[in-house]
Amino acid sequence: MDKYTVKQHVTRFFWLPRDARRKPPTSFRRLAGIWLSVLAVGAGFTAIGWDDEFGGSYLMAVMLVLYVADDIVEGVRHRWPAALAAVAVLFGAGRLTGAVLPGSLDAAWAETFAAAVGVTLGLAVSAAIARLPYPERPRTA
Repeated sequence: MDKYTVKQHVTRFFWLPRDARRKPPTSFRRLAGIWLSVLAVGAGFTAIGWDDEFGGSYLMAVMLVLYVADDIVEGVRHRWPAALAAVAVLFGAGRLTGAVLPGSLDAAWAETFAAAVGVTLGLAVSAAIARLPYPERPRTA
């Protein structure tokens, strides 16, 4: 592989070429499916008792990050601010929810509930930012 080809692939990940078409944001139906599957996987791993090996809350966070990375690769508008905000909200909301939950819950379930709140808010923030209107560039004559 030529070194310029590698450079083109790397720069395309961060900056789309001017003539490239942007993909539309993820539909609400697909977003709801992603959200439900993430919650189901996290709760399932915790219910089975595999939270020691895999960590349902960590797996839920990884699934959100993979969703955000998919938007970045597809070239959705406002993809970088949406990704940064989603990850920040994921960890912030997870921490705050974990601090508020009562101590009567099992530790694994408390982490899973906190991660579920973080994933829900992270997906919502990412979807909202990706749907912001894109500013038009002034056309030169």
